[in-house]
Amino acid sequence: MNRPDRNRELTLARSMRLYLNENGAVGHYFEPRGSGLHHIFFLRVNDELWVGRKLLQRDRHFRWQTGSALKPGMLFGPHLHSLWGDDGLSIGYRTASPADKAQFFEHALHQADSEILFPFPLLDETGREAVCPADFWQCNASLAEQLNTDEQHLREYCAGLLQAITEKGALIYDPACSTGAFIAHLARALPDCLCLGSDRSASMIEHAKRWHSGTSVEFDVLEASEAFDSGIRCDVLILRFLNAEVLTRREAQTAFESLIRCIKPGGTILVFGHTPVLIPVTWLASIHHLKLESSVAARPGQVELFQFYRLTVSAP
Repeated sequence: MNRPDRNRELTLARSMRLYLNENGAVGHYFEPRGSGLHHIFFLRVNDELWVGRKLLQRDRHFRWQTGSALKPGMLFGPHLHSLWGDDGLSIGYRTASPADKAQFFEHALHQADSEILFPFPLLDETGREAVCPADFWQCNASLAEQLNTDEQHLREYCAGLLQAITEKGALIYDPACSTGAFIAHLARALPDCLCLGSDRSASMIEHAKRWHSGTSVEFDVLEASEAFDSGIRCDVLILRFLNAEVLTRREAQTAFESLIRCIKPGGTILVFGHTPVLIPVTWLASIHHLKLESSVAARPGQVELFQFYRLTVSAP
């Protein structure tokens, strides 16, 4: 994020309350053309659609950061209209109280068809989907720290979920394991399971082997598209790279359809990430005969929501 964009995000994070009346009146928010549009999100629960905008948040070190966990205060309210023009996006909504927003978050957690949608991708200067260049993924200490911090809440939730639903001896596969911290965390949390991590970046795998040599995880350099032909068959498939700034939407869908061939009957597929999920998971689950168990999640005791798709494959 460049300095002008970051300054605007800081200002918005501090002033969003100006848009958040509580009297049920019609509110209006305008998002200009530019890098902020991809922060607009919709939260759908049953037939209700609310609109909001992701904001910078303070991390545990009190630094301003962009994370994947949404807070109720980021919601504007029930969506009324979205109108696109040359200058940007005009959003109309019905204002709601903080209590109503927190209640809507809680309601979303208990409805199987709830979903968080980010309809607008981050674009580059040419108007195409912005994707990090290949050399971005050359591992170094700074990048490893950033990635590990961004995914902390996802590691915690994923480990707790898999402890509850995974049988002894199951193979958990992360086909884009980056620093290895995520799959190593799962290996420690589920010592009776087998864990495999692969990545196309040799420097990431070198880092993973060096920093997580004390775990039972097997790490390999491998293109995710080659996993099925390499004979990998798993009980749990971790897909945390089908995300904005990592791939384009088209590439993400191609990767999803390739990798789900690796899952065994009765297995589980988890789709999430620290940037928005790019693929239309609900539709893809339908056409590939996968059962969509849930689409959103939150850590126990936290008033938050983040994208976390859990899919299951029918047992024979």
